[in-house]
Amino acid sequence: MCPARVLEPIYHAIKELLMDGFWPQGTRLDPIKIADMLFSSITPVREALRRLESEQMVAYVSGEGFYVPRIDEAELRHLFEHHQNLILAAIESSKDSSAISADGVYPDRVSKLFRQLGSRTANRAQIKAISGLNDRLHPFRRCDSQLIEDADSELEDIISAANDDPRGDELQRLMIGYHGRRIAKAAEYIRLMTSDLDQPSAP
Repeated sequence: MCPARVLEPIYHAIKELLMDGFWPQGTRLDPIKIADMLFSSITPVREALRRLESEQMVAYVSGEGFYVPRIDEAELRHLFEHHQNLILAAIESSKDSSAISADGVYPDRVSKLFRQLGSRTANRAQIKAISGLNDRLHPFRRCDSQLIEDADSELEDIISAANDDPRGDELQRLMIGYHGRRIAKAAEYIRLMTSDLDQPSAP
């Protein structure tokens, strides 16, 4: 097993590439090519991929290897619905009213928002579940600008509500609206994600 000082940077580098949609869905992830790309040996890459498999960020097919998971319309709807339920539960059980701040580019701002909302609950299992699902949904947020007309202002409204009343009805209403809009457009998200021909060549 690789020491943490070797494994952790490789794990985070691969995870970041997955979250940014570097590899299209269904791409086979060749550990040798990834190791070359990251100037690493193959062992930490394999261990990182195994760890990402346990987080459902990567799929493994016996005899074939690692792949970027394929998510269809029905599964994406389920992921949005599950994420909504987790966030609403976190809001209701919030123990912390610390200010929400989310800077950076849009997909990263959304991720930071949900991580901070999740961290307000004292339930560690809940926090872990929100974090994992948040990461899996991150690649789809790159499509929001094309599918959600007022995505930026929507985000600002959610942040304001989260800071004004961390357990309030308005925040819960906005969360239901946020997820409902995306559930309704699940087919369009999948279309955009699977028809993206501008991705770089996959290692």
